Amino acid sequence: MSNPTQASSTVGVDAGASLCKLVLPGETELRAAKFPAADVRGVRACLGDWKPQRVVATGGGAARLAREITGVPVHTVPEFAAWARGAPLLAAREGLELPPHYLLVSLGTGTSVLSLDRGQVTRVGGCALGGGTLLGLGRLLLGVETFDEICALAARGDRRRVDLLVGDIYPSGEIPLPLDLNAASFAKLDSRDPADVAHALVGMLGENIALICGTLARSCGAQAVVYCGSTLIQNDELREILRWVTAAYGAQPHFLDAGAYCGALGAAALADEIPLHAA
Repeated sequence: MSNPTQASSTVGVDAGASLCKLVLPGETELRAAKFPAADVRGVRACLGDWKPQRVVATGGGAARLAREITGVPVHTVPEFAAWARGAPLLAAREGLELPPHYLLVSLGTGTSVLSLDRGQVTRVGGCALGGGTLLGLGRLLLGVETFDEICALAARGDRRRVDLLVGDIYPSGEIPLPLDLNAASFAKLDSRDPADVAHALVGMLGENIALICGTLARSCGAQAVVYCGSTLIQNDELREILRWVTAAYGAQPHFLDAGAYCGALGAAALADEIPLHAA
């Protein structure tokens, strides 16, 4: 994303467990940056460059950030409210028309699911699977240290050599299920190639998250599932798995290109509700 055409007085920050995302909204574009959650120095330098009039922060690290950032007022807002405000703003910027009722999935270190129904926001579920799971298992099983490494490996792999498929159990098609459907993650293990294992990890993560979200969409009567979060950055394999499993459950899957910054943009937008002189 490029520099804004008009400067904003407010920077929104989503201080998550793994990453700290910053957004400076412009009239038509966003200026965005991300840092490791512990890199307060990087956040300070970014704010020094952008020179906002105030900062509005959300997420688990928002309170700590408010204590450690000086020279500019820092306000905090609830995370779910920030995500709910940010999603329709991002969708509008990206030309995506959302239905009146949809689920918003924050796929970060873990996963949280919100129901947005004509302006009403409710947390309806979530799970302890997310980017943190993928990174932790990647370190444990593959010896890689970064999320980008895992995604690059997965892009070259084939999980069908690792996962047990329906076709492995019913090779003649005796059951009315697609033969290439995963029956049990990691139950075949014909390959231990790091790329295949990485692809199987992404598949296990994506299938379980999409199964949860698809079930929640059905139970809530939501027409669509909107996936956002930093775990989707440069992770086409995960997007594709989420896409087809969600569609199989009858919900329309959507992905916001700048979805990693949904909470940060929503936090900045919530500045309208905070008096400029508030401490």
